[in-house]
Amino acid sequence: MGDYTQFLSQKGNSISPEDENYIQELLEIASSFRTFDAALDEFIAQKGYTGNLADTDAKVRFIKCKFDEAGIPIEARILKGWFQKHTQAEKRDYTIQFCFAFHLTLDETRDFFRRVYLQRNLDCHTIRETIYYYCICHQLPYSEARVLIEKAPKESERGPVDLHSDVLFTGTIVKELNRFQSPEELLAFLAANSSQFGYNNATAKKYICELWRRIAGENGLAVQELKHRYPKETFAEKSRSAWDIYRQIFGLLDFDESNGEKLYPISGDRTLQPLLKANATIHPLVSKSFPDRQGLEAIIGGNWQSDEVVRKTMILLAFYRFWTELLLKGTEPEYAAKPYDGPRCIASINRLLLDASYPELYEGNPYDWIFLYASQDAYPLDAFRSFMREAYLNKMAPENALH
Repeated sequence: MGDYTQFLSQKGNSISPEDENYIQELLEIASSFRTFDAALDEFIAQKGYTGNLADTDAKVRFIKCKFDEAGIPIEARILKGWFQKHTQAEKRDYTIQFCFAFHLTLDETRDFFRRVYLQRNLDCHTIRETIYYYCICHQLPYSEARVLIEKAPKESERGPVDLHSDVLFTGTIVKELNRFQSPEELLAFLAANSSQFGYNNATAKKYICELWRRIAGENGLAVQELKHRYPKETFAEKSRSAWDIYRQIFGLLDFDESNGEKLYPISGDRTLQPLLKANATIHPLVSKSFPDRQGLEAIIGGNWQSDEVVRKTMILLAFYRFWTELLLKGTEPEYAAKPYDGPRCIASINRLLLDASYPELYEGNPYDWIFLYASQDAYPLDAFRSFMREAYLNKMAPENALH
């Protein structure tokens, strides 16, 4: 673990919702995550750049030289923008070209996407990125990848994923790719299975559907949790909306015992975006593609959603399932984690992510950090909800902030 991630991990281990300065601690964390250009600085330094990291023009020349040597055209202004805007490369293709320009291995490519670009690795449910995957595995140049893309069948438009049909899941595609020894084998496979590349995230959507049934189904975890926490209350055995259950998961479904009014009202179209936008406790990469009921309903319906929405939704639901199942095994209103529970939770989430071809949880990813932090707390589910409530109060009712 590098100094950067070690610092973030230590901060997570040292703060608690019980701290008097909890809100200040969250504000400090939100401002501690490095920008894309800072992550890029570390990467190029590891790859041979010895100049001044404050010299943007020198860094651009170093990277441009790598692109030129690899025969990959790119304008210097695009590279310069990466360092000036402090944001991720606008086009995913630039990031893939970067991996070819620096002759990264497959493991290095995965690491680059996980720690620098903070997005999913190559998506082998698209024909284009399947070819990039194969070429990187075999250290073939970018020019050959482009030739293969021209020869490959055209990808059909994305349509709804029918998980009850014969779906070629990403894991199966990757296994096939790993055994191919020639481009001809690859092209033959793509031609024979071209119809299976018209959608993406089939594996992740399958897991999300399973998680949601466990949580929101008849006598699912959500209603069981309510009965467990409030045994004297009577809860109607009726279907609950995704928004209602989401608010419960986030700890924002609570009422004033004296008058029954909602403690955390949120205006708008049943979304958390009013809470997330321009909130100093929430990093912009957290609010971007944050799980919401619209995204969940689209995923459940088999419709396309961005990779980030899918990944974040899967993490959220897997986290809630893990800790709620443990809660329901006891009698206390909150579950006190045992020393090995946190690592087990993280491992269970990582298994789902890796199986769906997504990167594991990473301390340097602001969204992932929330769940890594909560999982090591003495009361993980309460720590997560305290974080969300503090974010709510900081934005929606700052005069009532807890700390």
